[in-house]
Amino acid sequence: MRAIVILALFGFAAFAQPRDVDPILKTMADEMVRSRALQLVDRPYYIQYQLEDVEGFSASATLGALLNSNHNKFRAPLIEVRVGDYSFDNTNHVYSSYYPGARYDPSQWPLDDRPAVLRRYLWLATDRAYKTAIEGFSRKRASLRNTALTAEQLPDFSRAEPVRILEPAAKLNLDDAAWTKRVIALSAIFRAYPEIIDSSVDLSAGQGTSYFLNSEGSAQRTPDQLSEIRVRAVAQTSDGMMLRNALVFAADTVQALPPDQEMSRAVRQLADELRALAVAPAGEEYTGPVLFEPAAAAQLFAQALGDNLRATRRPVSDPGRPAPYLPSEFESKIGSRVLPDWMDVVDDATQTDWRGHKLLGHYEVDMEGVPPKPVAVVEKGILKSFLLTRQPVKGFPASNGHARLLGNFGVYSAAAGNLFIKAAQTKPLPDLRKQLIDVCKERGKPYGIVVRKLDYPSTMSVQEFQALATGSMQGGGGSRPLSPPVLAYRVYPDGHEELVRGLRFRGFSSRLLRDIAAASDDAYVFNYVNNGAPFALIGAGGYVAPSTVVAPAVLFDELELERPADELSKPPVVPPPPIE
Repeated sequence: MRAIVILALFGFAAFAQPRDVDPILKTMADEMVRSRALQLVDRPYYIQYQLEDVEGFSASATLGALLNSNHNKFRAPLIEVRVGDYSFDNTNHVYSSYYPGARYDPSQWPLDDRPAVLRRYLWLATDRAYKTAIEGFSRKRASLRNTALTAEQLPDFSRAEPVRILEPAAKLNLDDAAWTKRVIALSAIFRAYPEIIDSSVDLSAGQGTSYFLNSEGSAQRTPDQLSEIRVRAVAQTSDGMMLRNALVFAADTVQALPPDQEMSRAVRQLADELRALAVAPAGEEYTGPVLFEPAAAAQLFAQALGDNLRATRRPVSDPGRPAPYLPSEFESKIGSRVLPDWMDVVDDATQTDWRGHKLLGHYEVDMEGVPPKPVAVVEKGILKSFLLTRQPVKGFPASNGHARLLGNFGVYSAAAGNLFIKAAQTKPLPDLRKQLIDVCKERGKPYGIVVRKLDYPSTMSVQEFQALATGSMQGGGGSRPLSPPVLAYRVYPDGHEELVRGLRFRGFSSRLLRDIAAASDDAYVFNYVNNGAPFALIGAGGYVAPSTVVAPAVLFDELELERPADELSKPPVVPPPPIE
């Protein structure tokens, strides 16, 4: 049961009740009062203290052999100070987060709750955040003095009602030895697949508490928990093409992860898929109808739609020095059609489950302490809104509670919670497959393409991503290339299918979502961990935003795929030694 308490601003009178005393929030409150009372030339108008108190366990194994295991406990602070006022402050400048001075605050925080020690760490962290804000504020004003403003100047920060929530502190409940055995057992499955040259199974379990306090009166203690099992495998074909397949089980706690039998079955399926890919023919250039089955469609919407629903502002910079800025492909599309007129999209992070499926994208408050609101982002195909933080954007002056990742230039980045893709016109999946074949027959195509799985979240290397991004730009693609298919099949007029390898999309952008021709009457629940990195690269990023996409299968009238002209490495000269 969640406990909600009323805290008096700066006095925090609720802590006078013994049952509600929290030593961390109490210490934050005491130091907040002192910081606000200091007589400074440029007094902060806003201060935010956030502390992640997490206990974690990780284990990795390959081929039934343990690589490492580690049980740790840590505290990660996030201190924010703003100077100026809500209309104009130190954020949204190319150097807003840059501080060249000496750092006195330690990077590792104490694990016990001694108020005097915690206050000292808060003092030093606030000092550095304040100095960073002062310097950023000066640089921003200097840049604007040399810039001719041509657009409406929006406020830098929106006001938000204080939110005061106290939930029970969460503790890690995990048998290290038992879960290590599970990881080892899952990794041993690959011993039966000598074609797979590299594989690993990684467990990452974290459970703890997030503490939040700001100078506006918000005080929060909420669970901070996420557990993942990541399975990765690599194979190489006889012509040298490297093939990857991956699988991620994600849940809020380890107890909510699938049972052993279900995970083992999924790992064997992954290995079987990779074995089949290793002997499959290479794909060829293709232009024609493409059917994304439900799982692949959910991955598609997570990237092409979800990543474009966060609206960002171009930062202030010096004249002649463009800032590294990648806008949303929907930046100027409010009121325009981005999907067929029979499709709607709602983000609702308040939902905890859907038709018996647990939704990973549920959360109580975002990183700015704002509760999420259900947002109808697309209505009858028309873009109506964005996922918003407390940084105002044109047409949207306030947050709707979606600041979930660290952003650039001193602000947070929005991310989806539970993204529901709804279609008013649907048909059974077999009928979509028949429609695909019928279109191919009408156009004289020898086959159509069915995509069953995309490489998202991806295990590709940074070098692979750079090559893909370069190829996308050379092929006339959008600003965000779509992750390539892992499982793509040619479907022939008689209905039989053939697995092909090595294809990627050419010229894909979010604009093509308008050309969806049909959708299925069933939907897939895709839980994944969004870290803000391209393709949600597994292991990238520090802060993460667990998310969910619920989507039907979709049929596109026409897409382009190609086989990249990459140089392939030669396979090893000598075959591998026997595993057993």
